[in-house]
Order: sequence, then C-alpha cells, then structure tokens
Amino acid sequence: MTTYKETFGKQIQKLSSDPTNTQVEGQIWYNTTSNVFKTVLDFGAWSSGGNLNVTRGSLSGAGTLTAGLVAGGTTPGIAFDNATEEYNGSSWTNGGDLSTGRKISATVGTQTTGVQIGGIKAPANTAAAEVENYNGTSWTNGTALNLGRYALGGAGTSTSSVVFGGNNIGGTGTTANVEEWNGSSWSEVNNLPSAILGQGGTGIQTAALSIGGPSSSTATLEYDGTNWTSGGALSVGRSNGGASGIQTAAIFASGSNGGLQAVTERYDGTAWSNSANVSTARQELGSSKDGSNTSMFIAGGEAPSRTNATEEFSLSIFSPIAASWSSEGSLPAPRFNGGQGIGIESAAAIFGGNVSTVSYPYTNTTNEYDGSSWTNGGNLNNTGANRGAFGTQTAGLSLGSYLYPPNVSTTNVEEYNGSAWTAKSAMGTSRYGAGGAGISTAGLVIGGATKPGSTGGITGTEEYNGSGWTAGGAMPNAVKYHASGGTQTAAIRAGGTRSGAPRLDETFEYDGSSWTAGGTMGTARYLCNGSGGPTAQTAMLIAGGQTATATTGVSEVYNGTAWATTASLGTARNQHMNAQFNNANNALVAGGVPPSSGVASSERFTSEVIKLDKKSLTSS
Repeated sequence: MTTYKETFGKQIQKLSSDPTNTQVEGQIWYNTTSNVFKTVLDFGAWSSGGNLNVTRGSLSGAGTLTAGLVAGGTTPGIAFDNATEEYNGSSWTNGGDLSTGRKISATVGTQTTGVQIGGIKAPANTAAAEVENYNGTSWTNGTALNLGRYALGGAGTSTSSVVFGGNNIGGTGTTANVEEWNGSSWSEVNNLPSAILGQGGTGIQTAALSIGGPSSSTATLEYDGTNWTSGGALSVGRSNGGASGIQTAAIFASGSNGGLQAVTERYDGTAWSNSANVSTARQELGSSKDGSNTSMFIAGGEAPSRTNATEEFSLSIFSPIAASWSSEGSLPAPRFNGGQGIGIESAAAIFGGNVSTVSYPYTNTTNEYDGSSWTNGGNLNNTGANRGAFGTQTAGLSLGSYLYPPNVSTTNVEEYNGSAWTAKSAMGTSRYGAGGAGISTAGLVIGGATKPGSTGGITGTEEYNGSGWTAGGAMPNAVKYHASGGTQTAAIRAGGTRSGAPRLDETFEYDGSSWTAGGTMGTARYLCNGSGGPTAQTAMLIAGGQTATATTGVSEVYNGTAWATTASLGTARNQHMNAQFNNANNALVAGGVPPSSGVASSERFTSEVIKLDKKSLTSS
C-alpha cells in the first residue's frame, strides 16, 4: 500500500497548533489539540486597489489586472462621460477621451488595443451604435454596429470580437441579436436563445460566455463561434456584474438582483463555485477581462451611489481579515473643532475645541485615552479651537488656535508632559486650522490660516527645534483644515481647503526643504485628520471630513504613491480629533460633528490582517 510519505516524501506531522508559515502549502498535518487532519489550500481574496480619478457608475472595462482600461459612464453632473483611465495594478492615470460620451457600453480588448462598443448616449438617451478603437493614447471612430444597443455583453479582441443582447431603446427593445467583428465589418450571426440585457460577457469570439441577466437570471450561455448552449448555473442569479476570464476559467463578481450582491463566483467550464465576497457590493461597474479565473479588478459602479473604489482579486493561501473601525470608550462630554491630537491609540490626548453648536463655547480641557477609557488630564493655559499638533501623549505640542470673540488666530504654543501644559516659544505666524508633524524636539507646523473667517490659507511652514521656531519651506499652495503627519524632514499633508478650492484631493510631501506633489485622494475633503506617525509619507490613513455634498465616513490609506479606500467610519464625522502620532494600521478618532451637533463617541481603526488559511480534512 502506498503511503503519504512514499508519495510526497514527508511524514504527516503531529502539531499542537497550526503552523503559520507559507512553506506548509499543500502539506497535511495532524492537530493534536483539535484532533483533526489539516492542510493549506489556495483560495480567492479581494484587496483594495488604487481609486479611480473620476468617481463614476455605469462604466465598462477591459484589459488585465496590471494593465487595465475603463471608459465612459456617469459622473456627478455628467450623464454621458467620455473619460478614460488606465490601471497599472496600483494606480489609475487618465487616458484619451472617447469621441462620444456614453454609459453601459461593452469594452473588449486590451489597454493598448481597446474597443468601446454601443451604450447610451445623448441626446434623449439614444441607443448608441458607435464603436471606437483605443491605441493606448487616443480613441478613433470605428465601424458602427448594425443595431445600436446598451447593457450588452461583449468578448474578444480588437480584430475578432462578438457582442450579444442588450436593449435598443425606442426600437426593438431588449434583443437576442448577436454580431461578430472580423477586423473590417460587423455581421449578424445566430441569435441568443432569448432576448437578454445586463449580462456579463467575457472570453473570445469563438469561446465566449454570457453570464446572468435580469430577473435574477442564473443562466450561463456558451458560444462556440456558431451556436449558443447552456452552461453551468450561477448559485446567485444577478445582472450588471463584472465578468472576466475565458470560457473554461471565468469570474463573475458582484451585480444586482433587486439588491446589490457582494458574491463572487468562479467558473471551470462546467460549474460555478463561490469564492470570496467583494468588499463593496456594486453594479454597472468596470472590470478587467483577464484570461483566467485567478485574477481580476473591478472599479467604480453604483454602490448604490457612485464609487471610485477599485478592488483586486487574486488567489492566495492567505485569508484576509478585513480592515474595520470599532467603537471605543466615549469622551466625558461631546466636543469638536479641537484640531489634531497627540499620541497613539493606546496613549492619546485631545484638547481644546468647542463643546456645543449653540454659541460654540470653548473648552481648555484635555482628555487622555489609555486604550480603553478617557479621563481628564491637565487643562490648557489658553482656550481656542482648530489647533495643530505633533508629538506623543507625554511630549506633545499644541500649535496656534482660533478664538471668537475677539475673532483672532494665535501664535500660542504649549507643550504637554502627560499631566500639565507649559507655554513654549510662540510661532512666527499666527495660525489656526494648521497641520503638524514630528516630535517635541524636531517638529513642523504646516499651513493653516491667519485671518479668521477668510476662505484662504497660508503657504508658510515653520520648524521647531525644541526651543524656538525658524521658517521652513513654503508650500506651492495655501491650505487649511488638512490632514498631516510624518517627521520634520519627511512630512505629508493631504486634503484641506483654500480660496477657490473648497474641497481638496491633493497630497504634498516635504523633504525638509521643499514640497512636491504626491498621489491624488479619491475623495476630496477638508476638516479631516490623518494618522501615520513618523512613517506617514509611506503609510498614512485619512478618515472622515467634509466633502462637497456631505459629512463623510470614507477612509483612505496612502502607500507613498497612491490612495486606496478602506473601511469607513461607523459614524461619519468632520471637525473630529485624532491620535496624530499613530501609524496607519491602528488609528483613533474622537468627537466631531455628524453633521449638526457634537458627539462624544470615538472609534479605533484596525488595518487588514492576513492569516494563513487552513482547511480541516474530513472523510466526506
């Protein structure tokens, strides 16, 4: 009788606890604590990718996970967008605009040989027959379809493709029509078994898939270049999801069947099996057309409001525990407008600000957090709101403030030693709504505003050496109410507001002498705070704030190049305080306004945790 050792060359180990290293992939061991055999197998997982530059729904996509393409859709104020973006596996860059703005189209091909087919266009929601070809830089008009339509499926390449189904508004309605492209002309071929729209399409011209559809359809149809036949049924019927892969190895992700679905299913050419759920359920999204069921991106879509979030699918032997915000101990009383706080999530301090939206009374109270509860600390010597800060709970500085009356900004600087505040050398420029970075002996104050009530800000920075202030490098643009962090020689600031730009999505990085532009945030905002501590330039978290339309709970993380969305706050808030010295993996926010009165609640962020995925073996 052949044994496991003879086959694989290793004995089955007896272990009291499961191993955590990657070398055990494919191996079997016996857990003597739980008395079961176990192994490690790969599985599908979704992770956050770089945000789209343009928040949009009803878009379409093609290409691969590391060379992706999306185009068209609907954005705020633009019903039929013509924007194109290209993905490199981590961030999106703008490409050439479509000649005809449209939504709910089909896209096939690659990032450098893409084809945009059909959709809805202006005027009066017309079914588009237009076809455009992309060369990686710009779009040119191609040969039009015989039948204009939207919400159609598509598969193939720029020289050999097939489109199927969709809706011809005001004409034939939902259709079973199928057309093939041979590189020079479109020709009508055998129809689908029945009319359908909103299905996912992927594969090649001679081996295509039509997946799902309206009325919670679970149907999979396979095309061989001539005829359509039924394939395996989805476990969850839905339409307007993202389809990627080939006929024998496909993925269908998210979509809607009356409600948004987060489910992901993988196809092996015969049957569908469930995989990891997407983080943000959505429909009418853009997706890659990768040539297998092991990788994929989805981007944008209706979730149910439009989103710019990108998610990436891959196979791994690791199982992610999603990032999350959890409720923490409440402050002794509501407060907001304190500005930045100091310390980390287990040793933080917040101070100053307002305690009510009725007449906006100020407080000089300090609250300290020990990881489980808030207690009162030493009082500030000066009341005021909108302070900058840097440092730790036992060696932190408060920078400037706003006072009304008499409606002034201040140059006040105070240092906290964990129990009491001491006045320190004043800044050279009075300011409020500033940002801070660094430690008590090597700090930086960034921007802010001098004239209360103005919509502008200042560009100036000042550096602190533990006893006095000197001018630092000026920023290219003024900013106030922004997020900041880092060190005196490696600082970062993001978001904020200034005259003419009430909600900023920009990021700037400081090297100790000059500022350079960094990645663009997905959500423009101000009255926000950031966590990143000394490593903020390469790992920063921003949570909450005020957008152009609402108080938000959206959180984003920065990797030194690009921003990506992560778990949202449980309570959307602006004008909140934070533990500014924290790293991006374990952040703390407290208080704020959600949206019309102050709150006492606080929340702690825990980043995504990756663990080795283990499977118990049974006799079944």
